[in-house]
Amino acid sequence: MSKNNTVFRPRDLKELDRIIEQNVPPFTFVAGATDLMVQTERWRAAANLIDLTSVSELHETLGVKDSSVRIGAAVPYSRIIKNSVVRELLPILVEACRQIGSVQIQNRGTLGGNIANASPAGDSLPVLAVLDANIWIGPARNGKFTIKKIDEIMTGPGQTILGEKQYIAFIEIPFHEREGQFWAFRKVGQRSALAISKLNLAVLGWLNDGIVKDIRICSGSVAPQINRHRRTEEILRDKKPDEKLIEQACQMIRREISPISDIRSTEEYRRHTTAEVLRDILYQTFAIYDL
Repeated sequence: MSKNNTVFRPRDLKELDRIIEQNVPPFTFVAGATDLMVQTERWRAAANLIDLTSVSELHETLGVKDSSVRIGAAVPYSRIIKNSVVRELLPILVEACRQIGSVQIQNRGTLGGNIANASPAGDSLPVLAVLDANIWIGPARNGKFTIKKIDEIMTGPGQTILGEKQYIAFIEIPFHEREGQFWAFRKVGQRSALAISKLNLAVLGWLNDGIVKDIRICSGSVAPQINRHRRTEEILRDKKPDEKLIEQACQMIRREISPISDIRSTEEYRRHTTAEVLRDILYQTFAIYDL
């Protein structure tokens, strides 16, 4: 960390917002700092660190509030994984958190950090997209936070709409109908654990008498930012899936994504494998209908 830096450890949201108001940016908001600390140059250049883990509301909020599950931005993944309410209501989120890094990373890393870091490979981000999560951005003005969706916050790799005085405060996930619900989260990496995603895919949907009442599909690490695959969803919605329909959906998702070739994988591998992961999820989901 740079010399002569200031580290703030506010105890609550009021103190946090007062620090932001009374000091001159830039600020570096951190919770687990699991991404920042491994980026040597950024870590050395970080100025005016504000430790969000000391903010009681952001570190402690985890549970049901106003017909939704509300999670403080500084709650570590390990607490989300172990929380009985989240395990019951949001198993897809638990599954994604389980696949993020090591146990040590899960003990420090946070949803708020995953969002603010804005990596297209962030494993929680496609899941938050299909869950239609609301991201609360502070400071609150007249008691109200700015609320955005994931695809409204990310503008590109490592880039967000967050201003220099803004921070992620809460993640609010509305209750979803549980009858007929199906879900899947898949991650493809260099190895089965402790790997950055070559790609990932989240699917959340609802069946009624074998018909796809609704479906949400979002991938990661195959585009500059997180976006739902709405044309692929439209192919499947209000229909009874069969092999032909699933093939159409797989061809569409190949066209909807825009992967690149990098050190972890090639563009063609990502495009092909994303379609095949979707195919596998849909075949497993609808196996009871004799596909």
